[in-house]
Amino acid sequence: MIIVKDLVKNYVDDGTVTAALAGVTFTINDGEFVAIMGPSGSGKSTLLNVLSFLDRPTSGEYSFNGKEIEELNDQDLARVRNKQMGFVFQSFNLLSRATVYDNVEMPLLYEAGIPVSKRKALVEKAIASVGLTEKIAAEAGSLSGGQKQRVAIARALVNSPAVIFADEPTGNLDSASGAQVMQILSDLHRAGHTVILVTHETYTAEFSNRIIRLRDGRLESDAPVAKQRDGAGQFFK
Repeated sequence: MIIVKDLVKNYVDDGTVTAALAGVTFTINDGEFVAIMGPSGSGKSTLLNVLSFLDRPTSGEYSFNGKEIEELNDQDLARVRNKQMGFVFQSFNLLSRATVYDNVEMPLLYEAGIPVSKRKALVEKAIASVGLTEKIAAEAGSLSGGQKQRVAIARALVNSPAVIFADEPTGNLDSASGAQVMQILSDLHRAGHTVILVTHETYTAEFSNRIIRLRDGRLESDAPVAKQRDGAGQFFK
């Protein structure tokens, strides 16, 4: 699904060049659950921005589902992002005065030609998949942090994206809510979704199958997770 080769991203400030990514190479296959880790300034946020089309690399190659990013204009990139990518953010990014239903429906409103009945079915299915059917008419601002993040996951799912990007999804949650959110992402992965997670928490990263570690913009390691968690959140070999 994702192939990056010798990926470089430089930022220039008053003539000073800073290499946020300095020649990163890896492949992510369809159906993987990959965590990207690294200390502050390692380049993990920059990498996520490039992978999700929020930024373009300075040089190197990036192929997403067989499409080379350098061959796509900004309009093409926006179309791919809306149809093939789902996003879960640390800060939820919900409309607090809008209902759970309205928040989850939002990505579908950018796609013309979806009948109202189909849109309704897709929204209800996504909300049910995160266990919030009883909150469907509630305002997002009235929910707990864990519930808000589950709404964000439902919103990310509603378009049936090729990949879900989760950027520090447990960063604003207590440990119990964070574990619940990670279990949902793990369940989605087992159901066939590709998940790419950016986190600084080892506990969170261990829900994935593979951890890519960055340091100073370079790939430090890329290895499978030795242990995985079962449905109760316990480790098994």
